[in-house]
Amino acid sequence: MSGLQKSLGGAVGTFLALSTILGSGMMILPGTSYQELGRSAWMPWAIAAVSVIPLLYCYAWLGRRYPSASGVAHYSEVAFGRPTGRSAGLLATLALVAGIPATAITGGRYVAEFSGVPSLAWLFPVAVLAAATVIGCLGTNVSGKVQVALVLALFVLVTCTSLVALGVHGVRAPSADVPPLGELGSVLTAVYVAFTGWETVAFTFEEHKRPDAIPRIFAASYVIVVALYGLVLLGLFSAVDPGDKALDQAPLLRLAERSLGELGRPVTLALVVAAITANVCASVLALSRLVFGMARSGFLPGALSRVRERDGNPVTSVLAVGAVLTVIAVLGATGVMSFTLLFVLSGGIYFVLYGLGAASYTKLAGHGTPRLVAALCAVTVVAVTVLAGPPMWLCWALFALVLLVTAVLARRTARRDPSTRARADEPVR
Repeated sequence: MSGLQKSLGGAVGTFLALSTILGSGMMILPGTSYQELGRSAWMPWAIAAVSVIPLLYCYAWLGRRYPSASGVAHYSEVAFGRPTGRSAGLLATLALVAGIPATAITGGRYVAEFSGVPSLAWLFPVAVLAAATVIGCLGTNVSGKVQVALVLALFVLVTCTSLVALGVHGVRAPSADVPPLGELGSVLTAVYVAFTGWETVAFTFEEHKRPDAIPRIFAASYVIVVALYGLVLLGLFSAVDPGDKALDQAPLLRLAERSLGELGRPVTLALVVAAITANVCASVLALSRLVFGMARSGFLPGALSRVRERDGNPVTSVLAVGAVLTVIAVLGATGVMSFTLLFVLSGGIYFVLYGLGAASYTKLAGHGTPRLVAALCAVTVVAVTVLAGPPMWLCWALFALVLLVTAVLARRTARRDPSTRARADEPVR
């Protein structure tokens, strides 16, 4: 069995986590939630931020004790057996294969609109995916340094823009008026997308020098993410009218224009490029590790588990991932493939993976406090599943179908080769 080199430290790991989490959600969600709920928009964000904590605790606990490139696929295999692990891995792969091109396309649309060059709508996704593939081939250390630079730039841009808005227009306090439950639930479901990504970070855990630092990485990245979204919302409350039609298309542009005047457009363009590039680079790295881990476990072709001898980098999986994502990005950007479908698939499956991670934690952590954490996770998962409606139900149905097919194939293989029966039917110990 080949393994990845343990080269990631705590600081770089935190920036890598931030790159994975702060993606296209920052471009749209603060604006759409503000447009829907006015200055009560902080409520769904607060609910999402608080309710996601038990889920993050589960993944931090699992990552510390079971650091693996397969992430949730490994956790669920250890807890429930190979069919469940394989199903989780396949779904995670599908989520990233859909979500990464969708994020790149979102960036392309922004860049094309801001620059006035329509061809950038498909050229930007191709360019950023090519750059992410090259960076991934150079290794985790190089990718980590890129994440640090991009996230620092993003942090400075968002913070300065929001603080200038508050200084110029004054602070407008959030509203305490509770919106109708239907509207609140609808916005809450969308806002949860901003708090997905930590399950993707788990695919890089095998490369951490100190797995015991993983809970601190989760805690630090969580605090920074919440603070950034809070600043953006306060800036919007202060500088932008909730009836502004631009809020559902380019809220950050409107905030920057109201705060920085003529500098608003170039600052927003830089912010978008930094956020999208950081997210795509981190996600390509994570997906290549998942593909490597799945291949190493025998779930994907063995060639994808090869690593470069001098640095342990799975270059073959990086190149394969980059090629597939680029094709999907071109199809999505040109309208051949549904852009909306890519987002629905990725967002829904991410939450299924949250649920699988929580279930794995419950099985592996034992009784006592873990049961309370599991109960809190169950409330969040069930509530979001119910509120999200058919698209989320479809993702759970997809998981059930993949699990059924995987289990049937595993049993057939076991019948042909009795020596594999225990491995196919029993949880890994």
